[in-house]
Amino acid sequence: MVSLIKAGAFDDMMERKVAMAWYIWETCDKKKRLTLQNMSGLIKYNLLPEDTNERIAARRIYEFNRYLKAICKSTTDKENYQLDDRALNFMNEMGYSDLITANGSAYLLSIKDWDKKVYQRWMDVFREWIAANKDEILMNLNSLIFKEDWDKYAGKANYSAWEMEVLCFYKHEHELAQVDMEKYGLSNFNDLPEDPEVEHTFYKANKAINIFKLSRIAGTCIAKNKVKSVVTILTTDGVVNVKFRKEYFALFDKRISERGADGVKHVVEKSWFDRGNMIMVQGVRSGDTFITKKYSNSLGHQLYHILEVDENGDLILQNERYKGESGE
Repeated sequence: MVSLIKAGAFDDMMERKVAMAWYIWETCDKKKRLTLQNMSGLIKYNLLPEDTNERIAARRIYEFNRYLKAICKSTTDKENYQLDDRALNFMNEMGYSDLITANGSAYLLSIKDWDKKVYQRWMDVFREWIAANKDEILMNLNSLIFKEDWDKYAGKANYSAWEMEVLCFYKHEHELAQVDMEKYGLSNFNDLPEDPEVEHTFYKANKAINIFKLSRIAGTCIAKNKVKSVVTILTTDGVVNVKFRKEYFALFDKRISERGADGVKHVVEKSWFDRGNMIMVQGVRSGDTFITKKYSNSLGHQLYHILEVDENGDLILQNERYKGESGE
């Protein structure tokens, strides 16, 4: 459904952005009522108030209760939590050391006593807050749930970007159509001479070496050929094959991973040449191909990743890869 909306399948029924908003609102995980079961969501979206010492303490009790169930629950003793050093320190800090019993080298906390004498009493702080502000809290929570799904599926509601994502062509104008080409030194590929233009020549060991005049073009990636190190981009004036050196292509085509706190590797940056990514390249035209090139005294880089196009046509550019642990 999201892809159909992005492609414009329902444009005759309603404006595309409105259709997306309606669909996401109808399908997102909205809450119909509020109870303590929604506490994790209220914490996730920073809706839980911490404007008093009592509420700060109640929040800590709630988090500690989650810790007890996740870490201190025994598989054999169904009546007691088995406290580790962290739990012991917290119980002492909060003044509940009298609830702890020793059993040899183990320290136990009665599940029933903890729930009745501590947890439920502290949770009354939030029950009262929810009861007094139920409608407002529910509206704020559902709005944030909707926004999270909107950001995930719709982004900035750029129709051109939507079309490229799901159709691989632009029905609306090209995303780069309003870029100030002069500001970024961009040229139309079809206006460039088919043979590289020699800017000057120097001699080394009696051998003539030509220095070519470099140009820049920009477009949206629509395909890539790993074997030939070629990326096909759609520019504002047509389709162009861009040729890279093999090593350079591999550097920017790989995915960058990083090991998270959970010990698992996560992809933090995908290939710059994935379909839908916009790039700006520097080099020369040779026939129907654009060959990337940079000299030691050339200004700028031979490749930029265009992260965003502002409403005024300015580009947000990236010229270096993310410094992750590994690449694939």
